[in-house]
Amino acid sequence: MRIAIAGGGPVGAFLAIGLARRGHSVLVIDRDPGPPRSGDWTRVGVMQFNQPHGFRSGARLSLIHQLPDVYQALLTAGSRIGRLPQAPDESANIFCRRSVFESTLREAARRQEGVDWRTGHVDDVIIDGGIAGGLVVDGVGQLADVVVVATGKNSHLGDALRGPAEGGLCGFSSVSRSYRSRNPGDGCDLPVPSVVEGPDYLSMVMPSDSGHHSLLFTYPASNRDFRRLRDGLAFDRAAAAVPNLSPWRDPARYEPVSDPVVAGNLTNTYRHQGPARGVAPASGLFFIGDAVTTLNPAYGLYLSLAFPHAVHLMARLADPGSDFGQISAELDEWAEQHIYPWYLDHVRQDESILRRLTGGELDLAQPVTADVVCSAAAVDPTLMSLVGPYLALLAGPDILDGATPRVRRLLADGWRPIGSGPPSATVIG
Repeated sequence: MRIAIAGGGPVGAFLAIGLARRGHSVLVIDRDPGPPRSGDWTRVGVMQFNQPHGFRSGARLSLIHQLPDVYQALLTAGSRIGRLPQAPDESANIFCRRSVFESTLREAARRQEGVDWRTGHVDDVIIDGGIAGGLVVDGVGQLADVVVVATGKNSHLGDALRGPAEGGLCGFSSVSRSYRSRNPGDGCDLPVPSVVEGPDYLSMVMPSDSGHHSLLFTYPASNRDFRRLRDGLAFDRAAAAVPNLSPWRDPARYEPVSDPVVAGNLTNTYRHQGPARGVAPASGLFFIGDAVTTLNPAYGLYLSLAFPHAVHLMARLADPGSDFGQISAELDEWAEQHIYPWYLDHVRQDESILRRLTGGELDLAQPVTADVVCSAAAVDPTLMSLVGPYLALLAGPDILDGATPRVRRLLADGWRPIGSGPPSATVIG
């Protein structure tokens, strides 16, 4: 079949390679021309491109099983693999900069036989009698048998054919800065990100590739004081005041390689394929990635959900006699089972953390959220039998339901999750 993909980000590139290797003729349209021959890549339309990135186990396993050569290329490019101590190999994550991850996928897609990669702007989806027939690109129709929308979260392509998205702003913003080791053998060797909760912010150290790492503050979007950290000197002073960040900004060992980058308008959203669950937007039109869900990037779950969803679509399109309406319904069903629970988990966690970081009390009348369960594991290690598989993505969020009775007993005894970082007044100055 002729398949047109709108959007050449990680999901679009992953789909293009996989579909072409299944014998389809694939056209990819992306408005960004790709990495320059020299200098940094400023990715068009991707606000979080230069923010810290980790790609969790679902994304890694999808690459290993579907595109093993691309996975190997990521390792060759310097990507690091890390996992929780004593966790199984299938729980391991990929740590690298978004530019490394995306340029590796993009280059593989452009080299792939059967993929036609073009730079352009997708104006609209061609719909005739309820059937998708291609894309309008810079005013010119490009015909196809199947259309896949894999555009970013700010795209409105196909909106008129779908119902509204559930969710919205998550309530957080972040500011981060990237560093590189001065000694090639002295890079950040953390097996997983270091995350510490302060009284009104979260601090994170994110390992990366080739001696790089990032430091990040996540804070309530209403706290505008953290915007002062857009200044490089102010950011470094703040990082020096936070114990889990301080060693990783030591100027004798690490040099900053970016200005501080602020990310705002972060969202948790979820959306069906068409106007309602199980109802196709048009025959032969499918939505994947950000077009289905957007999540607070601090959790690093995006591609671990989007890649397996894309694999499901590729498998269904392998049958030339497949009913497109049925495929659309099955994509919704798959997402309801495998994506929607994580969307709800993120929404509830963000509400819980935001309440604490803005001075509110834990609402004991509400269900115990994942962030509280994970914090409780520090005082009741037996909870790790449930928290471990949850953090490793080896089980869904519902595995933590089994921890609720023990956590409620801790809460009844007066325990509360309390951040160990210094207050922002000390950090920001």
